[in-house]
Amino acid sequence: MATRLNDYGLNLGMPKPNSQTNLYDHSEAKVTLYSNYLSIYLNVLHRANMKRIYLYDLFCGEGVYDDGGKGSPIIALECIKNHFYANGQSCPNVCVTFNDAEKSQIEPEKWKAERVKELAQNIFVPDTVQVGNTKIEYQTLIKKVIERSNQMGEKERALVFIDPWGYKEIDPEDIKHLLSNSKTEVILFLPIYFMSRFVNKSKKDLDYKGGEALRRFLGKLYGGLDRVPHVESQKKFIYQTQEQFKNYLGVRYVDSFKIERDNDNNWFAIYFFTNSERGFEKMLEAKWRVDKKRGSEFKAGDSVALPIFEEREVAAYDQKVLKLIQENAGVTNRDLKRFGLENNFLPKHTKAVLDDLRKYHSIEITALDGKPATSYYLGDDERLVNIKCKS
Repeated sequence: MATRLNDYGLNLGMPKPNSQTNLYDHSEAKVTLYSNYLSIYLNVLHRANMKRIYLYDLFCGEGVYDDGGKGSPIIALECIKNHFYANGQSCPNVCVTFNDAEKSQIEPEKWKAERVKELAQNIFVPDTVQVGNTKIEYQTLIKKVIERSNQMGEKERALVFIDPWGYKEIDPEDIKHLLSNSKTEVILFLPIYFMSRFVNKSKKDLDYKGGEALRRFLGKLYGGLDRVPHVESQKKFIYQTQEQFKNYLGVRYVDSFKIERDNDNNWFAIYFFTNSERGFEKMLEAKWRVDKKRGSEFKAGDSVALPIFEEREVAAYDQKVLKLIQENAGVTNRDLKRFGLENNFLPKHTKAVLDDLRKYHSIEITALDGKPATSYYLGDDERLVNIKCKS
C-alpha cells in the first residue's frame, strides 16, 4: 500500500480508532461551525473598522490529524487567509494565540502547540496578523486572557474558543469574567453525553470521586448542587444548561448547537456567549449553514434533521410569540426581532411563525411613519412598525 501524505506533507498511515488523533464526524461539524462563524466575525469587525482583534484558541489540539482532518488552528488561519484575499488583500490587525499544554499523541516527541506552529508555516498569513504558540496550563492562561481582555480599547474585540478534552478545568466564573467587558465573545465545547450520564449519580453520591469535577462545575453554575434539576435526557440537559448559563452570566444572548457522535445517541454541545445582538445573529446564521433545516444540531452520518416547525414546537416558540403580541399593544418589528434572537431564532423564522398565527388570529401591522405597511419588516433597521393581535 502506497504511503499517504496529506496537504501538509505528513504521513497519514493507517487511521487509528482514536478521537484524539482522528477528526471524527462530530469534531468536523464542530470546526465547520467555528469556521463559518469566524469568517462572518472577521467580515463584520473589519467593516466596523476595529483597530485590533484577539483570537484565543485555548486547547488548540494537534492542528492536523492522522486522517487528514483539519483542527481549529488550521481552520482559523485558513479563514484569515481567505478573508484577506476576499477583501482586496486587506485584513484587520489580528493577534492569534494557539495554546495547548499537552504533548502530541500523533508525534509524542513534540508538544501540540509546537506541532501546530510547524503546520501553520504552510499557510499564508497577512502582515497584519501575529500568531503566537504557547503551552501554558489552562488555569494559568485563562487568568491572563481575562486580564488582557478587560484592558481592550473601544475599537478592540476578542473571540475565545474553549474546546477542552473533558470539562474538569472549566470554571463558569471564568466565562463570566471574560464577558464582563462586553467586547468578548466565547465559544465553549462540552461533552454532554458524559456530563448528563453522571450528573444524577454525582448529586446523590457525594463520595463518588468521578463526580468531583461535575459537582464543582454545576455547583458553581447553579449556585448549589441542590438547585441542579434532575436530568431526563441529554437534549434536555443541553437546554437546561443553556438557560442556566444565561441566568448565571447575566447576558442576553446564549445559544447552543447539538452534535451527535457516530449515531450512538451520545451528544456534544457548543455553547456561544455574547453581549452583541449583531454577533449573536451572525452565529445563528453560521449554525443554519451547518443545519439548514433546524439550525440547532448535527447528526453524524445523517443530513436529515428535524424541520423548523418541529424545533418551534419543542421550544414552544409559536406560543411565546403569540403571548408577546397579545399581552403588549406596542410590540414593534425591532422588539420581535430581538425576541426571536433571544429564543435562538432568526427573523425569517419569526416571520414564519407570524404567518402561521395569521391563519387563526387577526394580526394588525401599523407603520409608525404613516406609510402603508406591507410586511413585518423584521430585517429592516430603518422602518418601525407596530404588530398586535386583535383576537
